[in-house]
Amino acid sequence: MQSIFESKPGLDEGNLSESEKYQKRLEIALKAAKICVFEVDLRKQLYTFFANSEDIFGVPGDRILADVAPFSKLPSEEYQKAASRYFSHPDDFAVIDQAFQCIFRGEATTYEARMRAGGSDYIWCKLDVSPIMKENVPVRMIGVITNIEKQKARAKKLEHAAKLDTFTGLFNKAAAIDMIKEALRQNPQQKHALVLLDIDNFKDFNDTYGHVAGDVVIKLVADSLKQCFRNTDIAGRYGGDEFIVLMEDVRDISWVGQRLQKLIRCEGDGFRCTTSMGVAVFPQDGSSYEQLFLKADLALYNSKVNRSTLTYSSNLKE
Repeated sequence: MQSIFESKPGLDEGNLSESEKYQKRLEIALKAAKICVFEVDLRKQLYTFFANSEDIFGVPGDRILADVAPFSKLPSEEYQKAASRYFSHPDDFAVIDQAFQCIFRGEATTYEARMRAGGSDYIWCKLDVSPIMKENVPVRMIGVITNIEKQKARAKKLEHAAKLDTFTGLFNKAAAIDMIKEALRQNPQQKHALVLLDIDNFKDFNDTYGHVAGDVVIKLVADSLKQCFRNTDIAGRYGGDEFIVLMEDVRDISWVGQRLQKLIRCEGDGFRCTTSMGVAVFPQDGSSYEQLFLKADLALYNSKVNRSTLTYSSNLKE
């Protein structure tokens, strides 16, 4: 039976030393597993080994070693920063720092970060790193890098799907509320408009034409919401025929009104319907989601009672 070395050109181990044979086997194993292995001399602050980096970053290990070699002359704190800037995404610097601290304490660690090398694009990687100890002091570090970009993309897709209302494709109630709260928290200096919308006389429509037709109308309004608002806005199905939208960083109230006018009447698939809306503006009508919702809900109630289609909270008398 042929060995793996005899079956491929250039891998005949007959004239190789034991060290070279081991190196060839390692190369084959790393390529089969699609992982990269590296080693760092912690005392010299020097990367000494980078194998199979092409499969992860598309960059040869020799080039990476040459790129990072000058870092060894830096003070220890500056060395860590330089290595982080070369390999990792700025948003993951804290994760890298924690990993360094684990190694310096003599502890193995596993973490995920967006990595690159030699100016390549960032990709999500899992790193398993272990210190090599000498007299209870970490002197070297061995790391294994695995490309987890596909796993991250699948997880992100599933996470996004879990936030959606399966019927309309808008965000579901829980996800919409969480995202609206976060948007208000992150951008308190901007003006935002919270919109509550429902379909006029929806129960009568259902009773007259049936629930299948009612579903068509709900989908019609949902599709109108998707077309009307920007990608930065948050649109969700609050429940039944009710919808909630946060229009982020709005210019002024008149601009909000121009957008919402497109939603007063929705037509398609042989059906038409009208909607009623209530609007509360952050921060003048409330500094929290709860305050804005109460104001927008009251404005929506007034729209339906007064048949005015669109009511702003600021126009209501206390």
